[in-house]
Amino acid sequence: MPNPLDRRKFFGSAAALSLSAASYAQVRGSNERLRIGFIGCGGRAQAHLDLLNRFAGAGKPVVAVAVCDVWDGLEDEYEVDFGGKVTRRRYAQGLLPSARKCGLDPADRTCVTKDYRVILDRPDVDAVCIATPDHWHGRMTVDALTAGKDVFVEKPLTRTPEEAIAVVDAWHHSGRVVSVGVQSMANPVWVRAYDFLRTGGIGHVAQGQGGVFRNDIRGQWRYYRLARAMTAKTVDWDLFLGHRFELAGVRLGPTPKELPFDRAAFAQWRTLASFCSGPFSDLLTHPLTHLAAAMGVRFPARVVAGGGLYLEYDGREVPDIGTLIADYEEGCQLVLTGATITGYPIEEVIRGRLGAIKFIRGGFQVFRDDPTRGATFPPRLEQLPTPAETVTVDPPKNETEALWENFLDCVRSRRQSTVSPPDLAAAVVVTTAMASRSYHTGQALFWDRDRRTVTPADATWSARWQQRSQARGQPNQILGWTGGDTGSTLQPPAYQQLADS
Repeated sequence: MPNPLDRRKFFGSAAALSLSAASYAQVRGSNERLRIGFIGCGGRAQAHLDLLNRFAGAGKPVVAVAVCDVWDGLEDEYEVDFGGKVTRRRYAQGLLPSARKCGLDPADRTCVTKDYRVILDRPDVDAVCIATPDHWHGRMTVDALTAGKDVFVEKPLTRTPEEAIAVVDAWHHSGRVVSVGVQSMANPVWVRAYDFLRTGGIGHVAQGQGGVFRNDIRGQWRYYRLARAMTAKTVDWDLFLGHRFELAGVRLGPTPKELPFDRAAFAQWRTLASFCSGPFSDLLTHPLTHLAAAMGVRFPARVVAGGGLYLEYDGREVPDIGTLIADYEEGCQLVLTGATITGYPIEEVIRGRLGAIKFIRGGFQVFRDDPTRGATFPPRLEQLPTPAETVTVDPPKNETEALWENFLDCVRSRRQSTVSPPDLAAAVVVTTAMASRSYHTGQALFWDRDRRTVTPADATWSARWQQRSQARGQPNQILGWTGGDTGSTLQPPAYQQLADS
């Protein structure tokens, strides 16, 4: 089994996270502007558009040259009455407002379009930013790579494991640069944690823990605004649904007969199972990505999930609490909870035989554990233990900006190893999609690494681990060590020799 943690392959150059306007001049081809097309012009895309416009205003050679969205869009101001407070907000989303923001002629249908293929056909587009609903990510990324474009695609990389594998295969074949919009990956703390774990900082790594917790009385994702300007005439509903397109042999979405036009389905699509798996994909993608990167694991071996729709009875099809448990062949697991009805968080921790690391703002703390002393920690942390060590890591001031800086640097240098690469993202999609399937079917699931498919789990799981633990001298695969833990590290008491006699 190859070492799953090639630092250069999965993390790229940490030095590339900050690229000033002056440093562009030292990059090959920096005298030419990178021309970006935007596919999907919703709320998240507006942040990307604003950022690229700011880059251009600062003298960096990058410019938005085309925009695409299935909705004509809306610009206005409105009031929000929430929590006893009224605030006035500016709203500008959709095709035509985004065209104006980029200085494009809204009447020019060669660069302002509802059909993303028009943008991909343009020879003057070097790269695209894909910020559409999840069910379109995979097909658009594959089409963009086929058209010779570099791609910045929002998370999750795709909706399904099959789509994720198709994207990774297309990426390898194309030689293009792809970065996935998990902004936390721009923080170098995960590289630092990986180095610490790889060198045996807490012994054998056994478990990662984390989650995302939100609590909004309106209902998660219902805070996305519905407007009268969203109509069957202003929205290309066929293109939004994607039922005429497929990837990996499966159509992207439902037909208009199966799902007639609905403003809520359009603007609040994250509540519907046809487009999103709720907390599994939308919330847990973030901690799963950076914890898997720090631990050095990729595709899981076994996934099971629980949860339910316990409070948010508003027509949504996704749970309001979901917990996934992913077990890995490397001898560890990840446990993550996504909740939309409670805000109290879980600490982000990686546990090992000889201690644990806890991620905090600006680095991580190290807590030592001594298995020769029995219980090192109390059963409840009624007061926080004192860390043995604190490792400081300066985070970027703006993670999204740092992620874009890294992407643009990789495009110019033709380096495929971005800090948020598609092969890591594909493993995350497989994990969250398996969790969603487990939640809906009630089954535990296996990932077949050789066939790259999801299969039902069976009783061989525990038996295989028992065989593995008895294989003394087997190298620890999780971090690719040549030494350290091998096989079982138990030191049984002398009386254990009386067993089976």
